[in-house]
Amino acid sequence: MTKPAAKTSGTGKSKRTREALLLAGEELMGWKGIEATSVRDINQKAKQKNTSAIGYYFKNKEGLLQAILDRRMVPLDDERRARWDEIKSANGVKNLTLQDLVDVQVLPLAEAVLSEPAWRNYVLLLAQLVSAHGAPYQHLWRDRYDKTSGNIIAAMRDHMAATDDDVWRQRVSDMITFSIGSLCERTYVLGRSEKAPRLSDERYLSNLVQTATAILSVPSQL
Repeated sequence: MTKPAAKTSGTGKSKRTREALLLAGEELMGWKGIEATSVRDINQKAKQKNTSAIGYYFKNKEGLLQAILDRRMVPLDDERRARWDEIKSANGVKNLTLQDLVDVQVLPLAEAVLSEPAWRNYVLLLAQLVSAHGAPYQHLWRDRYDKTSGNIIAAMRDHMAATDDDVWRQRVSDMITFSIGSLCERTYVLGRSEKAPRLSDERYLSNLVQTATAILSVPSQL
């Protein structure tokens, strides 16, 4: 599923090097921050003595970031689309509830984060990219991987037709920010906290979807 960002050789060693750089960059930029992570940091984490390794495989740090997004967002969109097609086929779009739609939007990422540590690094990185602070990097992903999400959100809008357009856009933004932020907090608890999570994964996911749905559906008084 990984889409190459730059030239690679066909050797096993080359593939392992590229993989090591991707994982190291994802982890460091996720936990430490994009701006606070240097190319040197990533090389050291990936145990690369060749200081030009990132330049060879990805051209620069932004190229590495693009490759990380390709690696995660492409299969994530594929999974959303598969679930979206399945529920449309089974129930018909007009019969779907708002919570059905939130399920399809939120759960693919949430389930990946809970099941795979590498996805936890990614969600910490994603939180930076979707915030206003991540504006310099948003051109790397906007309108590239979100066609399915756009279709789902358009279907959500039909459930909330009476809501003002500006209020609706803010609610969608808040729903996305909440969902990613909640997954980040879960990541911190699972990865670097001595405290056990309050909720089981199953209860956590149910609560995540219910809360995200509530953000969209609360009656507007504006």
